[in-house]
Amino acid sequence: MNFIKTDVLIIGGGLAGLIAALSSASNYCNTTIVTKTIVGGANTTAIAAGIFANSNDDKESHYIDTINGGQKLNDKSLVKTMVNDAPRFIKKLLDLGIEIDYGPIFMAGHSRPRCYALKGRGIKIQEILRKKCEELGVKFIERTLITSLVSDGRRIIGAVGINKDTMEIVGILANSIILATGGPGEIYPYTLMPIGSSGYGPSLGLRIGAELVDMEFVQFYPTMIAEENLPKLFVDYVTLLKHGADIVDENNISIFKKNKIDEPFKLTRDSLSILMAKEMEHGKLFLDCRLIKDVTEDSQLAWAINSLESKGVPIRLRKVRVSPYAHFFMGGLKADVNCSTNIPGLFVAGEAMGGIHGANRIGGNAFTACIVFGFRAGISASLFCTTVDLGDENFIKSEASRINDLIKLNGNRNAKEMISIIHEKMWNNVGIIRDRKKLEDALSTFNSLREYSPSNSIEKILVRMMLDCAEVIALSALIREESRGAHYRSDFPNTRDDWLKKIVIKIENGECKVNFIYI
Repeated sequence: MNFIKTDVLIIGGGLAGLIAALSSASNYCNTTIVTKTIVGGANTTAIAAGIFANSNDDKESHYIDTINGGQKLNDKSLVKTMVNDAPRFIKKLLDLGIEIDYGPIFMAGHSRPRCYALKGRGIKIQEILRKKCEELGVKFIERTLITSLVSDGRRIIGAVGINKDTMEIVGILANSIILATGGPGEIYPYTLMPIGSSGYGPSLGLRIGAELVDMEFVQFYPTMIAEENLPKLFVDYVTLLKHGADIVDENNISIFKKNKIDEPFKLTRDSLSILMAKEMEHGKLFLDCRLIKDVTEDSQLAWAINSLESKGVPIRLRKVRVSPYAHFFMGGLKADVNCSTNIPGLFVAGEAMGGIHGANRIGGNAFTACIVFGFRAGISASLFCTTVDLGDENFIKSEASRINDLIKLNGNRNAKEMISIIHEKMWNNVGIIRDRKKLEDALSTFNSLREYSPSNSIEKILVRMMLDCAEVIALSALIREESRGAHYRSDFPNTRDDWLKKIVIKIENGECKVNFIYI
């Protein structure tokens, strides 16, 4: 076993993880990032447009827009912290040499233009952050899957993982841990996340006793290129619809005219995804941009079109099929404004952190939340390090031995088959349109899959993590008997005041416990 000691361990090498590492290392803590891919490489930040919302001159309206976008289910203290801290933490990023490309621009859910695009998009931003982390002495453990967190019964003391190349067990003793894993997008067959980049922070947290919140809320980005011979790309529907584009059915009828929607570019992602899902029950949908005229160079419209045409999508020559894809998880580990969870020494940042966005996230707030709570998590974790000593490494060795025994067990089912079943149930039963029968069927299927185990050692762990996340999402969706934001129940299509409460799930004594937080 490869054994490592560090002050702060950060699980995840995307934007939130890199910022947390930068923050922690700046406070003179020995900091280590572990990721199952490459730090700053194959993750959701790498493919992101790099757009953030800055509330520098209108914090109150940014706060109100975020609360309204989240259907009033947001943790208000987290939203206040995000909008208040955004200007100073964004300035810290800009001081590192990260540049603004253009803005402010309007994004759906915002009452005014306040979003900015960073030059170089996600991949360039991460390159700059990685270089700065290297200068501060941050260590990187790449291509290593964390299988479990380790507690001594009082606080977090470390983690255990597997090197994906050598299959060597890795034990890490740490004073504090920050989960910055991103969301578990690959539990859905159609997702915007790069292959292998999904984060299973909710599973890691759940198994150590952490509370999960808002897990039923999964955002589907409504307009993704969905033709086999074309690349899977985002479509900036707000900009294109604002300038005359349309979404039509197989009979060339506008879904907006059909549903009497006058300003479709103002539809938030949840609203448009639900509308499209209902229409797709009757056939395919297509984006028609052939009526767009007068594309001014260097405009947001020019960027929206060129980002597609430069990749071979003939967006102005013909209709192109589009479909919603799984995009963002509003749910995650429950935490306070200092990113502390209910487990001492365990902190969280980025998409793995639940509660900020409520029932739906408005555009630009994902990057903003990563920036703000990445910095805050690094500060909190480094301060916690000063209050404790490294834990007993025997706990780490014991868990490493258990994982080693687990991966050596003979499997009894093909992993691809198990993942295919999870995908089918998540898309058809726990996707955009849900109901009791579908959700109960999904939960029954997930429970039955627990009886099997893949033969491949890494896949044993991944399938288990996928099932953990899938079950909690389906259970939360079954419990919430209303429709709100990204959660749509066809058997409970209305939003209900008596459901203005958060669902919190944790494992106690091996059983799932459900609590509510009333707003």
